[in-house]
Parts: sequence; C-alpha cells; structure tokens
Amino acid sequence: MFRFLKRKWITGRPIPEDLLRILKRKVPVYQLLPEKYRALLHKRVVVLLDEKHFEGCGGLEMTMEKSVIIAAYAAILILEEKADYYGDLQSILVYPDDYVAPVHQYNDGGIVEEGFESRAGEYWQAGIIVLSWKDIENQLYGEERDSGQNLIYHEFSHFLDDRYGLTAGIDDDGDVMRDDEWTQIIAKAYKRLKFRRGHTFLDKYGATNPAEFFSVATELFFQKPQKLLQENKKLYTLLQNFYGLDPIRWK
Repeated sequence: MFRFLKRKWITGRPIPEDLLRILKRKVPVYQLLPEKYRALLHKRVVVLLDEKHFEGCGGLEMTMEKSVIIAAYAAILILEEKADYYGDLQSILVYPDDYVAPVHQYNDGGIVEEGFESRAGEYWQAGIIVLSWKDIENQLYGEERDSGQNLIYHEFSHFLDDRYGLTAGIDDDGDVMRDDEWTQIIAKAYKRLKFRRGHTFLDKYGATNPAEFFSVATELFFQKPQKLLQENKKLYTLLQNFYGLDPIRWK
C-alpha cells in the first residue's frame, strides 16, 4: 500500500524541469513519441528513478543524466504496462566499457569448464541488470546510432522474458514445448534466423538461443520497426500486441 501511495504521489506531480531537459536533449526517441506517450514516459521514468538503484562501476561516475537516459529507454518497454515497473528488479550496474564476466559451460565430455568473456551487458535473475555505458553512447549518438541496436532495450527485455516466461516454451534448437500462437511465431522466426533461411535485418546474435532472439527482435521492433514489419509481419504484430505499442507510427 505504501508503494502504491508513493507512486501515486510521485506521478501526480509535474516532471522536474531538469529531468525534462535531459529527456529532450539526450533521449532521441523522446522527440518521436506522441504526446500521450510522453506523459506516460514521464511517470514511468520518475518511478524507476525512485525505486531502482543506478550504480556506476569500474570507475564510472553515475550522474543523473546517465540514470535518466537508461530509465527512459527502460520505460519505453513498459509504457502500456499497468503498474509493475520491472517488479523485483533492484539494481542497474553501469560500467564505462565492456567488462569481463565469468562463464561456465559444458565441453563435449560433459565437464563444466570455467572461463571469462567480455560483455556489453547482461541480466541476472537476482534482480540486477549490467550495462556498458560506452555501448549505450555509441548506439544512441555515435557510430552505431543507425545499427538498429539498443543495449538498454535488449537487457530490460530479458527481464520481461524471464518474468513472463515468454520464450520458456522453446528449446535452443527452436523446437516447441507449447502450442500457443506466441510460441509458434517466435519459434519459427528464431529457427529462420538460426539456420540462415533468407535475408534478415535481425542481428545474428539472436540465433544464440530463444531468449536472445526475443531481445534482438525487441531492439529491431523499436529501433527499425519498418524493417521488422517488412521482414516478418506476424512477428511485428506479436510484439506490437505484447508491448501495446506501434512504433512504426512514431517515424
């Protein structure tokens, strides 16, 4: 009840001017949003800033500007969600660049091997999202701004996938364990990418597994909606219904 009342109080006030200036200057998608969604974005951003812990790591200074930029793109994914605000997600850890993370994988003999790899971001089921600020900057303002990639969309959509079991019915080969329309459409598109069937605008990283496919598809849906619609209308419509948004109308 306390959280509900606090959210109501926070979202009932005008967005602070300093936050609004950051949205206008540093969040490119903000200028594309219809007025209705700008108002919703304001509410989502102030709640996320209040409830989530944004922490700089590896020497990165975590400024309000950085926090607002991340919160804004995270908020896009939940504009039409009623009140969950990424539920039990607690912290967003931001490194200045790609970071080294431990990995565990099975070799051909079934033995677990430990190692390390460089990463730009990841989602931990413990309620943590990790991001590389350099990658965020490059994708929003730098050389990769027209790539169709967005690390924030990618990692926060992993949280949504995990929370709602969106790809739980598909194995890594694309075989399905559920018979619903959602699973069938995702699985078919995933297998097409995995086995390189025809031209695609989807990043090949999406062929890693169904969870990565969903996040890569989410990136393209918001970043290059016309390309996803051109390539796979059923997949576009599926994501349109899930997010409750039609970003092709924002262009």
